[in-house]
Amino acid sequence: MNIALVNTVNLPEPDPDEAPLLAALRAAGHTARSIAWDDPAPTPETDPASFDACVIRATWNYHRALAPFTDWLRANAPRTRLINPLDTVLWNIHKRYLRDFEDRRIPIVPTRWADRGSTIDLARTAADRGWSRVVIKPAVSAGSRDTRCFDLATQADDAQQFLDRSAAREDTMIQRYIPSVETGGEVAVICIGGRISHAIEKRPRFAGEQEGIAARPLDEPLRRFTQAVLDACPVPSVYARVDVMLNDHGGIVLSELELIEPSLYFGHGPGSAERMVGAIEHAATATGSPAL
Repeated sequence: MNIALVNTVNLPEPDPDEAPLLAALRAAGHTARSIAWDDPAPTPETDPASFDACVIRATWNYHRALAPFTDWLRANAPRTRLINPLDTVLWNIHKRYLRDFEDRRIPIVPTRWADRGSTIDLARTAADRGWSRVVIKPAVSAGSRDTRCFDLATQADDAQQFLDRSAAREDTMIQRYIPSVETGGEVAVICIGGRISHAIEKRPRFAGEQEGIAARPLDEPLRRFTQAVLDACPVPSVYARVDVMLNDHGGIVLSELELIEPSLYFGHGPGSAERMVGAIEHAATATGSPAL
């Protein structure tokens, strides 16, 4: 098969997943290359229609060009096999999807939603919920864009101003800061072909900061929670990354479910690039949409 890994013309940082996945695809006998969704002058060789499958990988600027990106997806979905599929990507773009999990009794990081143009009294909101520290971030974002943490005891005015600016331009999330990230970090569980593959631990990253990662063992509670998230997800996927944290009582809560362009950390999961190749092969040759 001829397979494309879809990225962007100007990557904000290197994609460590690209080389091992290209190598694994070629080792399996496929033709594989990277193409940019926002290529201003695509050639016949980089036209999505020339590929059996286009795997969305490092499209890390999509949130800054949302309409052109979704237009590209819709235009090419009938011309190639998008992985993950179109409906999955559209559902996952806006973090309102977390409400779907809440409705399905999957615990999420406590969140207050601020629709674009709305005005919210942050001090009252936090006091009503017993929050002393908050994270404010856009509801459509990637790479920790415009994400900041505030201690309301000393930064209440700054936090309100930041929230006001954010909500004036886009839908925004206010979340309780989960203290466990300072000691245990955020755990990301990578799932390939509907199965749990491996996990890593990420230290929290805010705007302008570097991300620290390390391998993380998969214990039984983490496996059960991840499987519950996969079972509750209303859309199909070939790859997924389930990001979780521990609440004050040691319970696992869902931070994000990444189905568009998450790093899959092949370097921390022996054999995971090869498993990804198998999942791509299955999805590219399946009739209908790929399923979890």
